[in-house]
Formats: sequence, C-alpha cells, structure tokens
Amino acid sequence: TNLPTLTETSEKAIYEPSNSPQMAAPDQPANADLQKFLAAFKVADIVKDKDELFTISSTSTVEETLKLLEKKRILSMPVVDEKKKKYAGIVSISDIVIAICFNPCFAKLAKGGTIDDLTREDMEKIISRSVLKNAVIDLVGVTEEGKNLWTFDENDNMLKLAEYFSQGVHRALIMRESGGPCLLSQTDYARFLCNEVKKSKDKNIEDRLKMSLEKLGFTGQKGPIISVNDKETALAGFRRLLQWHSFRDWNLAAMPVIDSKSGKIIGNLSESDLRGLNENRLLDLLFVVPMYLKTFYGQMKKPLIASPETSFGDALDKLVESNVHRLWIVDKNEKPIGAFSLSDVISQFTVFGFAHEKS
Repeated sequence: TNLPTLTETSEKAIYEPSNSPQMAAPDQPANADLQKFLAAFKVADIVKDKDELFTISSTSTVEETLKLLEKKRILSMPVVDEKKKKYAGIVSISDIVIAICFNPCFAKLAKGGTIDDLTREDMEKIISRSVLKNAVIDLVGVTEEGKNLWTFDENDNMLKLAEYFSQGVHRALIMRESGGPCLLSQTDYARFLCNEVKKSKDKNIEDRLKMSLEKLGFTGQKGPIISVNDKETALAGFRRLLQWHSFRDWNLAAMPVIDSKSGKIIGNLSESDLRGLNENRLLDLLFVVPMYLKTFYGQMKKPLIASPETSFGDALDKLVESNVHRLWIVDKNEKPIGAFSLSDVISQFTVFGFAHEKS
C-alpha cells in the first residue's frame, strides 16, 4: 500500500528558502548549454528502475535504525507512523550522529580524553544514558535538512532537481505513477550524470570535463581544511563534523584524517562510519580515529585523493567508480587543500557552479 506524502502542500511550500542552505549568487552568467543538456532529461530517466522505499517504523529504536542503515548500505530512510499510515519524516545518519555524539552522557569527554580516562562507573552511565534505545521518531528533524521534505514528480526535469542537490540537499522523495514512491540520492544523480556526459558529443560538455579542479575553484578555500588528527578520538571527530557555521560547512559530512606529525592525509572520517554502532560498541567512539575505523572495517581505508590538476571528468569518474561522496584535493606533500563532492559535481550544471570558477 502506498503511503501518502508527509505533507499535501506543493513542492515549493515544502522547501522553505528561509530554512534552506544559502549560496552566493554567481559572478558570471551560467552556461546555458550545460543547463540545456541537463533539462533534456526527466527525473523518470533515473528512477525508472529504482526499488521502492526502505522504511522504518516510528517505534523502532535508534539502534535498530542504525542496523538497518548498515544492512541496506544507505544513509537515510523515511520513518512511518504505523497508526496514522503516514510518513512522519526522514531520519538520516546526520540526525543520529548528532543525537549520539552530543548526548550529555559524553559531557565529561567533550573537550578531549579517551576511553582510558573513564572509570567503570563512567562507562555504565554512558551506556545507560545513550539514545540507542530511544524511539527513532525522536530524531526526526534534528538537522536542518531533516526538517524539510523535498518532493518531486517523476516528470520534473533534471535541472529542477539539480538546483536543490547542488545546494547541499542529499536526497529527495520522487512520486511515480507506478511502482510507488522512491528516494533519490545525490549518488544516484551523479552516477546517471556521469554516464550521460560520457555519451555526449557537445563541445561545451567536453570542455567542462577537461577543466581542472583548480580552474573550477576547488582549491581556493580560505583558512585550513577542517580535519581530525590520528591522536584524537572518533567522538571528537564526529562532533567537529557537525559544528558547521557557513553554507559549505552545512554540507560537511566527512573530514580528512591527518597524520599529527607530517600533516599528510591518511584517512577519511564520515558520518556513514557510525552505521552499525550498537550498545556493545558505543564506547568505541572513545578510541582514537585510526583504531575506531579499524574496529569497524578491519583497517583504516585509504582516502580518495586528487591533485589540483586533476580534470573535472577524471574526478567525476573517481567518485562514481569508488562509490564515495567526495574526494580530497591534496598538494605535492599530500596535505589536503580542498574537497570535491557530489554536490559540486551537480552544481557544475546549474547556476551555482559558476560561483566557484576563477576568472
């Protein structure tokens, strides 16, 4: 049975600009040919083979939600109110990271410290006061993005959806005439885009793919890259991820792990690394980042990197082939100087992409 959408209002009413991420207007006109390329496709071209939604009951616990996110290898899912037979909202890994890592039970370690600094009594309190046994409905709307539901029709053109994804929106609910609604992610969108631009013979598309990340403005970030070093705890890293201030930080869902001695990038800490956390592993958050990642994956995975000279096309291929959301741009000493994400990929085909370009 298809459930009704969260709200019966229009898509414009669902997305409130005052609550949305903001970007500066571009300094030069958008490339009409690139936008025309994207507008030629409909959302239905991407979602025609998508499975129906994975959902979770509003009475399920946070721990059960994390387990399901890990099993399905997804980052969010709609929460269903079984009594009302309606969507109560969408819960994402961001909502769960905030609820767990900013829980008062970790107050003693908020400014540092590791598991070695805890007494047995401290450990018992952390476990007993965690949110893992709470109902997942309590976390709906914890993040700014979670307060809104972006709903589109399968007959909308791709450019319309791209304008939202390029501003930091990570997922959208797509209403289909048959097969029921589905959730479309930035990853789905970027993978489709990658396949289509490779087929294109349009000179504007070819020129765009050849442009370097440096030319496109992804290495000119002011100030140091937000990071966590190998001597800090996973808890400290996750908390830093969520302390955003600017628009670009609002979309921050990962950070590089830096060698505390050399400054080189040695790993990547992402919100998705919290999937699968349960009561038995809650205290793993107090391990230093490399140890935390090893407990989950057996090893700390090598980060995906690129140089400033890497072309947009090659960077896009790396993202899609590696099935990751971002790569880190490094200098000749392998120190991070920028990032290139799926939002950035999509923004190159909208008005927002040109705000990044250097003159």
